Amino acid sequence: MISFATRILMVAGAALASPVAAQSDETPGERVGTQYMVFETSAAPQAERSFLRGLALLHNFEYSLAAEAFREAQEADPDFVMAYWGEAMTHNHPLWERQDRDAALAALAKLSETPADRRAKARSEREAAWLDAVETLYGEGTKEERDHLYLARMRALLEADPGDVDARAFTGLAILGTSHGGRQVPLYMEAAGLLEPGFMTHERHPGILHYLIHSYDDPVHAPLGERMAARYAVVAPDAGHAQHMVSHIFHALGDWEASERANILADAVVDRRRTADGRDPADCGHYNEWLVYALVQQGKDASDRVAACRDVALSGEGGEVEYGPVWSYTTMAAWQAVDSGLWPEPLGESAQQYPVIRLKTAHLDALRNSDDPALLERTVAAMEEDERALAENLAISAPDDRTTMPWARRWIEQVEALQILASGNEAGGLAALRASAEAESALPAAFGPPVMPKPSWELLGEQLLALGREDEAAEAFRKSLEFAPARRLSLAGLARAEGD
Repeated sequence: MISFATRILMVAGAALASPVAAQSDETPGERVGTQYMVFETSAAPQAERSFLRGLALLHNFEYSLAAEAFREAQEADPDFVMAYWGEAMTHNHPLWERQDRDAALAALAKLSETPADRRAKARSEREAAWLDAVETLYGEGTKEERDHLYLARMRALLEADPGDVDARAFTGLAILGTSHGGRQVPLYMEAAGLLEPGFMTHERHPGILHYLIHSYDDPVHAPLGERMAARYAVVAPDAGHAQHMVSHIFHALGDWEASERANILADAVVDRRRTADGRDPADCGHYNEWLVYALVQQGKDASDRVAACRDVALSGEGGEVEYGPVWSYTTMAAWQAVDSGLWPEPLGESAQQYPVIRLKTAHLDALRNSDDPALLERTVAAMEEDERALAENLAISAPDDRTTMPWARRWIEQVEALQILASGNEAGGLAALRASAEAESALPAAFGPPVMPKPSWELLGEQLLALGREDEAAEAFRKSLEFAPARRLSLAGLARAEGD
């Protein structure tokens, strides 16, 4: 039987050989899907070239590179309003619950100081409509209110010209952007329904492919995203995020070999750019995290990659560690520890300045020492203090983040369940662990590896199996696999519970 990964490679090879793909005049290092941009502009030729490249990069979530391209378009045609629209759009990251409103308004202010003056520079009503939409996105009100007002503007823009594939793509993304606090399946399906006609007419448009993958990257809907995964990496081979994004579908399908390969390619793209800029290769970061998870799910040794990220985390200037590498190392090390029993070395005091890192570290220590009730009781108390500190930090640094705190509570409740079990209260501990598992299931499905290094359904299954309650254990492992497809330890636990 041909594997899914092999089928993807076959389709990708066919796409590379197709007449459409062959028409690209992009050079190696610049192949980001610009040739599939059909946006009609009023710009001077050089400005249009830079704008269309920026547009492709924007659809690929390569935000810093997109901003550079849009600034090039501004220099080539200073009154081309869409170049300023584009730079402002690079400061909105709806699926990550991040937005830099001040930076976006500063980008628009380069065109003119007021919305009315900026609108007066539009060369057509269509340009004015695009500008009106971005002005609404960064206008008055809370971020959630502005997200909904922006979506209304984008719906009107699409309704005025249903054939505008970029209006369709950005409207679909705007729908996803109103799913605050995680995946709301009805909204994700609404976005998919709006984007699918764009796929029928522009099957290699990077925005259509990207946003459909996001719409479908959960275990139930991932088979629908195979069509997009087959094309997207080929469309934008020099966009690291595009290479990584196809692994969202592979991950949801439990195709670890394909996920491994996709994230190796994504990391290679990043490393080429970093080398060209005179920087060291990236040993931490999002793509490396997903790569490590894919490796451990295949039973492969990820120690070298985890150790390399640890070195980066410890190499901060002046002995001060940086949050990004510390997060990456802590995440990778937790997955490796839970899967293989290779428990990580602590990073030291400087890494403990971040409440979320203290929470993750304490949670992992609790898993390692799950038979020590006194330690677990102290751990719960410390984690609750850090939970409060994390809430205070997020209120300042990420006020629109509605995802982190519910999962922090899940970490704490899992440790509370372990403490009850360790104290000798078997029935109470199992009930608490089941409640923890059900609370995890009730949260919006997270795309990618599970937020919990040890999902509570899997932990419950292992506890039940140790007590000889095979039928109940099997049901817990099946539940675990619903939310973490093809997870190695859950599969192994289910096989033992079923006597295989």
